[in-house]
Formats: sequence, structure tokens, C-alpha cells
Amino acid sequence: MDRKVVISIAMVALLLIATTPVATAYKGHQLSRAEVVDFTLVDQNNQNFTFSESFSEVHVIAFVFTRCPDVCPVITQSLKLVQDGLSDADKENVEFLSITVDPSYDTVEQLNIFTEYHGVSWPHLTGDSTVLRDVYNSFGIIVEEEVIEAHVANNDPTVTFVDGEGNSSEMMFAPNGWTMNELIAEEANWTVNASYGQYGHFVSGFNGVESPSDSSWYWSLNVFNHSSGAWEESMLGIDDVDALENNNLLWAASTSNISLVPAPSLDNPTPTIDILYPDNSTENHTLQTDFNAYHLTKGAFSGVGMNTSFDTSEYGHMLTSIDDVSSPSDWSWYWSLYEWNMTSSSWDESMVGVDGLVDPTYIAWAPNSTNTSDIPMPESLRPKDIMAPLVCDGHGWEMGSGEGKHCMCDEGYEWGEDDRLSCVSSNPDDLEYTVGHSTITFIMDGMKPKIAWSGDSWKADDFRADVEQVIASQSSSEDSSPLPGMTFLIAVTGLTFAAAIVHIGSKDEHEEA
Repeated sequence: MDRKVVISIAMVALLLIATTPVATAYKGHQLSRAEVVDFTLVDQNNQNFTFSESFSEVHVIAFVFTRCPDVCPVITQSLKLVQDGLSDADKENVEFLSITVDPSYDTVEQLNIFTEYHGVSWPHLTGDSTVLRDVYNSFGIIVEEEVIEAHVANNDPTVTFVDGEGNSSEMMFAPNGWTMNELIAEEANWTVNASYGQYGHFVSGFNGVESPSDSSWYWSLNVFNHSSGAWEESMLGIDDVDALENNNLLWAASTSNISLVPAPSLDNPTPTIDILYPDNSTENHTLQTDFNAYHLTKGAFSGVGMNTSFDTSEYGHMLTSIDDVSSPSDWSWYWSLYEWNMTSSSWDESMVGVDGLVDPTYIAWAPNSTNTSDIPMPESLRPKDIMAPLVCDGHGWEMGSGEGKHCMCDEGYEWGEDDRLSCVSSNPDDLEYTVGHSTITFIMDGMKPKIAWSGDSWKADDFRADVEQVIASQSSSEDSSPLPGMTFLIAVTGLTFAAAIVHIGSKDEHEEA
């Protein structure tokens, strides 16, 4: 081959090397979006924070809310691991931010409590809902307030029980009719004469009015039939009545006229009990006390057929036994009440008595010697990655069966790579994220979202690698302009080499001539 041709090829290769960008591969979802709007919000220290005035060109921005019982605390702790794992130099080149999606609850004070508890100091931002709405729209975040409220409140209350052997179980609030009867009679100061046998509780008297031994009349349990609009004698015993479905009960002397008892209000879900005496006189009581841990305890244990006993004093109720296991008289141990802390995602010993814990969601009873870390997390709060995944990622429906099963994806979505049971956006840059139970975290390059991580199942090391790579790309950009870097030197070398070849070629041609 002609020497000039070989040298020309080498020269072109050097120039190509000089102009070829270095390939990068991020572990998160890489975006190519426009810049987000600038914004000014207030942080947990009640200081204004303006995004465009931040010291850093690289940001990590999480969208969270402090009432979130599972995902958000996990993300916060994971980001803390990311931050702690960065080199000192990288820490100076990246700023972490958390923006609330629940501004009505996440006040400055609430954010301060949250950050102090989790041991983090980066800005946690809140502000006017109108300003935040613009921020959400700019990031492509859909904030559904009803989803947030439902996520906080949709979990039915439960009681976790740890016995003396360390065995644990979780019970739903499922009070039966007898529990409801006990609670209302206690509050109304009624005296109830009842015995317990093979078929449950048998009531023989109310407030001193006893059914006769000749059975000429008896106390009849009645439930209100909302379809027929009338009281009807229950086909079940008091222990088998579901108090959540039948929260209006009537005890009537079998010889009385039950049509005299008015229908309960359909607008009032509060439990009520009526008593209709043989002379057709009546008494009625509606549960007045706010729902508290005493009600939850009684209702949960009765729902699984376990007995609980309480002593009553001027200070309220004190639990003395569970399933007929009592605290010893020497107080070497006692049954202790715990409450689930939504912020820290852990069990705390209750600082108030069972009556003072109002509107509880998750409580636990265990011997006071129990290590709180040994009490299991409530089932409904356990990380979502162990729960059933959304069908087709929530963007389609399944068709077929066995190996032929596949997703029929919604418009704008298609199968993920090598996964016919997933539906991903056809245009990744147009992705929108719904924030409710789950949430989204961005790595920013300047004002542009560059990498997106959804949910909380990502690994801190993978996330940190992406942060470091974005920081490195920023450094490379700064190094390449205005100072000459390696690319410039290679280009100059190539051009100098080319000039030398032209000069040598001209000399050779001149000598040959």
C-alpha cells in the first residue's frame, strides 16, 4: 500500500479518536429532558431555598412525604447511605434535596422532626401548594392526594401479640357482638347477668330484670335489617354476630313489642344497643368514647377467640391477662403496650395508657422484657417487593396462560426488553410518575433530570455509582473547556502529524523531480 495512504489512514484515525465521546452506562433510568422550572421553597429550618442558587451543579432530588409509613423512610435511609459513601470531594459537588408531596401535613415543624429522627441534614422542602404543583408538573410527577390519604389511612387497625415464648401473631380488629355488648354496657353502667357455655354467652338479665326460670319469656337478641327497615331476631348467638356489620343491636324481652323501638340512624356508624323491657320501656346507649387501644385490644382478641382481662381504676384500664395468662403478682414481668411509629418504622413503648391511645392503627402487646426489634412489622407495611406485583406494571392487562401469557399494553406502552409480562413507556423521556405509595428520586445534571430511580428497592451502591458518574461527567466538561484536555492534545497531535506528512511528501516529490 502507498505510504501516503497508510499515513493518511492513521491521521484520520487519530482525528476520529479525538472527536469520539466516551460512552457511559447508568444503572438507573437515563432521561433526556428539558430543564425544570426554578423554584423557591422553605426547608425544615424555615429558610428559603432557591434551586437555581444552589452551590452545586449535581443534585439528588427525592419526592417523599413524612406520613409515608414504609417507602419514604427507606428512601431517606438509603440516600443517607449514598451520601455517607461519597468521597469528601464528591460530597462537595452534589447536594441532596427532598421535596414533600404532602404539603398540607408536612409543615416546617414536621419536616424538622423527620430529619432529626433520621439523622439527615440536607434540605427537606415544603411550601405553597400552587408553587409545588408547578414543581411536580416540571418533573413529570403526578401527585394524587387521595392516594396519599388512602395510603396513610387505608390499613385496618391490628394488634400484634407476642407471648411469653416469643411467638408472635397479628390480629385484625374484628369485634363480635359480645365485645360490643361489653364495651357499651361498661360505658353505660349497665349490669348484665350472663353465663358462658358451649354455645357462647347466654344473657339472662339486664339491670336487675331477669328472665323467669319458667321461660315464659327470655331476652331475645335482635339486629336491624336495613333492607326491610325492621328489627329482626338474630339467627346467631351474640358471640357469632359480626359487630362491624351489625353495629346496632337490640335486646328485647320476647313478649315485648319490638316495633316500639325506632330504627337506628343510617348516618351514624357508631355502635348502639337498645334494651326493651317486658313492660315495653326502653333504654339506649351509643358508644361515646373515641376509639382507642382498649377497644382495639378487646375487638382484636375476641375476634380470634382469645380472652383478655382488665382491671379498672380511676386511671383507666390495665391489662392483666391475655388468653388466660396473667402477669405475676410479684411484677417480675407485665404485659406492655407498644405503638407502631410511622416515622421511624419501629415499635415504641406507649407513653400513655390503653385508654389514652386514641385512634390507633397498629399496636402490640408483649411482655415488658421483649426487645422491640423482635416484634414483627405489621403485615400491611412490609416492603412492597415481597407483595404481589402490579399486573403489567399497572399499564395493561394479561392475556393467555402458561408460557403464552403476555401483556396487552395500554396505548403508549410496550413490552419491556425480553419481558412480555411488563409494560414500559414507548418513549422513556415522556414518563410520568404517580406519587402515592411509591415515589421517585432524580439525579440532576444542572437543571435537567438525568437519571430516575423509582420506588425504594434500589441499592445504595448502584445509586451512588450513578451520582459519581454524573459528577465525573461534570468534571470532564469543565476540564475540556476552556483548558486543552486529552481530546485537544490528540487532535493537535493528529494535525501536526498531518502537516509533517504533507511537508515530507512535498520534499520527496521535489527531490524526485
